[in-house]
Amino acid sequence: MEELLIIGGILLYLFTVLDIIQTTLSMQGGGWITSRFAHIFWKTLLKVSGGNGRAKILSHGGYFLLIYIVLIWVFLLWLSFVLLLSSDVGSVLNSSTKAPADIWEKIYYAGFTLSTLGVGDFIGSTNFWRILTTIYSFTGLILLTMSVTYFIPALTAVIEQRKMGIRLRNLGDSPQDILLNCWNGKNFDEFVERVNDLSESLVQHSQNHRAYPVIHYFHNWKQKNALILQLAKLYEAMYLLQHEVKEELRPLERELKPLEVAFENYFEVITEVTHIKPMDEAPRLAYTTELERHGLLAESSKKLKVPEYLIENRRIIHTLVIQDGWSWDLV
Repeated sequence: MEELLIIGGILLYLFTVLDIIQTTLSMQGGGWITSRFAHIFWKTLLKVSGGNGRAKILSHGGYFLLIYIVLIWVFLLWLSFVLLLSSDVGSVLNSSTKAPADIWEKIYYAGFTLSTLGVGDFIGSTNFWRILTTIYSFTGLILLTMSVTYFIPALTAVIEQRKMGIRLRNLGDSPQDILLNCWNGKNFDEFVERVNDLSESLVQHSQNHRAYPVIHYFHNWKQKNALILQLAKLYEAMYLLQHEVKEELRPLERELKPLEVAFENYFEVITEVTHIKPMDEAPRLAYTTELERHGLLAESSKKLKVPEYLIENRRIIHTLVIQDGWSWDLV
């Protein structure tokens, strides 16, 4: 029994520390515990809200998730120390009476050690337990420091995410609206002129997602500023421009390449950090009645064959829209 408690305590400690390090320092997405909990937490919250993106409860999910993640780390480290202390009846002593601590006193001792309070009414019975106490005390201090240093840039990334949603909203209210706003009567040069700026913003957003996956769950309940809806509109606009607009009016492939690469990177990152399962079918194309009325659409026989990876990307972005509580009709 003692061996099981020791093995369990050590494994739980290492597992938790690795999760903390990967989440806060690796810049490669959240750890196993963090990412799975975040996914389950959001699915539960979305179910409670009835899948309604306008529900204000969803807008509280992000910061509650941050708090819960830290509490989970604290709980797991606390539990690991209690397991180790429980492997030896005399591991902790009352500093006044020298009597062995019971299980509740060991839980108390583990808690104040991890919080670095250092009350002193209980002490480790041997040098081994004193050294282990020191290790957990340093772990608690490092956890507090790393949590703070993670929170600040993560919240900064959330602000940038919301600013990006507002900037993209200015492009247009729908994919065809975006294209019509960039149509000068001859070509779509205005769209091309914005490609580099849009690409840079999207790459920055993608890297923020990789470094701080929790920002994905900071939901904006205002439909007009919801970033995922604006990104879906932009991607559909690019899709229409590449495959539905008359060939002689389409920009050169290299002119749209930076934005296409930026979206590819975004889909790659978002799939890795959120563990989403794309829907089986791609969504229907955005409305193109106004584009057709302006004579900008190619005839069916002259439309390009759509590559498979573009269909896959549209499945991913459709899934992201739904998992953020919105309907594809809003795109």
